[in-house]
Amino acid sequence: MLTFLASYVGLEVAIVVVAVGASLWARRRRLRARDVRPLAGFERTDEVTIDPTTGIRQRVWYDPRSGERRYVREDERA
Repeated sequence: MLTFLASYVGLEVAIVVVAVGASLWARRRRLRARDVRPLAGFERTDEVTIDPTTGIRQRVWYDPRSGERRYVREDERA
């Protein structure tokens, strides 16, 4: 019985570790995708936001044809 309990707890810990690792990997990938400069046709706006989860300053770019908005990380030196 003790072996079964230890195996069960080990499996639960492994599941949690995998879930946390996957979410960190996805978050890092999503943040990296945000840093890509907008495609042609986007116009720079005067709107600047600060991402509340990361504290990163972002500039809003706007595509007048589709209405799409993109948030691009501002360079610290700019």
